[in-house]
Amino acid sequence: MDIYEYVRNLNAYPELFPDMLEYAREHHVPIMDEDALNVMKHYMKVAQARHVLEVGTAIGYSAMHMLSVDKDVSVVTLEKDEASHRQANTFFARYGVTGRVRSLLGDAKEIPLDQLGGAPFDLLFIDASKGNNQRFYERYLPLVKPGGLVIVDNILLRGLVTEEEITSRGTRKMKEKVDSFNRAIAESDVSSAFLPVGDGLLVITKDKEGERR
Repeated sequence: MDIYEYVRNLNAYPELFPDMLEYAREHHVPIMDEDALNVMKHYMKVAQARHVLEVGTAIGYSAMHMLSVDKDVSVVTLEKDEASHRQANTFFARYGVTGRVRSLLGDAKEIPLDQLGGAPFDLLFIDASKGNNQRFYERYLPLVKPGGLVIVDNILLRGLVTEEEITSRGTRKMKEKVDSFNRAIAESDVSSAFLPVGDGLLVITKDKEGERR
């Protein structure tokens, strides 16, 4: 066991939604790694984040876990794939949380902001098409309250961010975009931390006016 596996095991907790996890595995749905998910939930508890905007619903697995943090948590979640959106709504209904979720179907790059409702948000969670991290960040950051959190998943692309020889043009382009976004955040004045949990987690605090890291 290496040190990363050791820490990953320490960050793991019993699964709250085994049927969703099984569905994701059977249908090859990419979901958040368990250790990164629990680290995010810990940040939610510390920051007392109760109103969440999620970019990338998939089947609702991350949303369900965020809702589990506290009974007062509510989530506005965006998904462009109709089948995934429909399946997520099935799970939300099964667990009786439809009153705490606003599940919207549409492209997060284009969906009208006035459809979201509820701004400002305590947390913006970005877990959609990885090449659009910068675009999502710029579009939705104004909806996050000062002092609120922005969390971005998959910033390591399963190690591809450090690969020099990538033959696939599409993969190489995505890697370059993710790396560019990561470096832009690291070199900016925003308060941020890059965490080697799961597939890499970026945690940003939206500074209050006049604050710098």
